[in-house]
Amino acid sequence: MSKPLRLVIFDLDGTVIDSLATITRSMTDAMAAHGEGPPAPELVRASIGLPLLQMYERVAPHLGHEQWDAMVRLHGEIARGRRARGELLEPLFPGARKTMDVLNEAGHLLAVSTSKSRAGTDHALAGHGITSLFVQVRCPDNGHMKPHPDAIHDVLAATGVEPERTVFVGDTQTDMKTAANAGVAAIGAGWGYHPVEQLLDTGAVAIAQDFAELPALVNELIGS
Repeated sequence: MSKPLRLVIFDLDGTVIDSLATITRSMTDAMAAHGEGPPAPELVRASIGLPLLQMYERVAPHLGHEQWDAMVRLHGEIARGRRARGELLEPLFPGARKTMDVLNEAGHLLAVSTSKSRAGTDHALAGHGITSLFVQVRCPDNGHMKPHPDAIHDVLAATGVEPERTVFVGDTQTDMKTAANAGVAAIGAGWGYHPVEQLLDTGAVAIAQDFAELPALVNELIGS
């Protein structure tokens, strides 16, 4: 008798890739073009994982929708230009590739659900040679944003995995709420950008302090 399918869904920014420096640089450049000073580092860090528009609303609350929208458009242009010039490839967090290989080899299906654009996501995964590790990759370009559960529900439907055999790994309160809304267990990425206490308060059933701790926690929650 075959084992039931098991699925691990990963957030991207702040969970798999360390994108803080590149996001900060693009935001700084976009804001400078509109006569604004650089965003406060602690506000950028706290807002990573949100859609870009919400990030700009948080780091520049004194502005209005017209300026926020313009900065989002310019941010996208800046990022596309840097990708085209080969300047933009955020590093993987330590141990990410090794751990994903371990999970994959143990028979777990892997997927991505991210607030990052499709272009940015595809670039990051291909640049690190990990696209083939994931059976599903969901971005918000043509769907709902987190914490709406549709992306996770779509992955479950596409893979045929039951919610009780699924875990979502992320580093933000929004990720934890997304998992709860979708009816799957959430593991907080303790190496990410957001305080562990916030992750526990919003639904994390466990915290992995680094990637090496993930396989044991996954096996405990959804089976080996």
